Amino acid sequence: MDASLQEMMEWIADYHKKQLKQRRILKGAYGIADGAKLTIPAGTQIVADAGGADVYVAVLKGGQIDIQGSVDNPVLMTSDAGESGDWGGLTICGDATTTAGVDAEAEVGGFKYGGSDDADNSGSIKNLVIVGTGAQINTESQYNGISFYAVGSATVVENIAVINGADDGVEFFGGTVSVKNIYLENN
Repeated sequence: MDASLQEMMEWIADYHKKQLKQRRILKGAYGIADGAKLTIPAGTQIVADAGGADVYVAVLKGGQIDIQGSVDNPVLMTSDAGESGDWGGLTICGDATTTAGVDAEAEVGGFKYGGSDDADNSGSIKNLVIVGTGAQINTESQYNGISFYAVGSATVVENIAVINGADDGVEFFGGTVSVKNIYLENN
């Protein structure tokens, strides 16, 4: 097994034992607008209310997220119970190409995504654990752990784990982003 994959599996196995520095409560939808950037330092724990489809984090087209987890101190996004479908999850909407076209509408949140900038940058996600996602939106749609809508190649995504999701752990809708080390369990 590759050393970096071994390290990732170790922090996934014991993330709940770590002493996390910051705890933030997510009580509803949180959107990162065009031109805005949200930075989440290593060790942050974001606990979502078990509010179903009304509780999620969305990076809108032109916005950025900077998740700065480390192997020893990952960022955790979860609900208190960590049960499947407790909350929406993380949705990222970029400006890269997709077969859905320019300014397509995402099935979750009605967010706009897609364009012509394959090198679009929606930020950086490093060492992130997401638990209890996949809330049902309607009879045909539900959130994924992380949804990548036309996310561009300048976006960095490394060492992510999605656990106990009611739908897909991750799903890609076009785009050119590369992802390094994904761990999915019980999605």
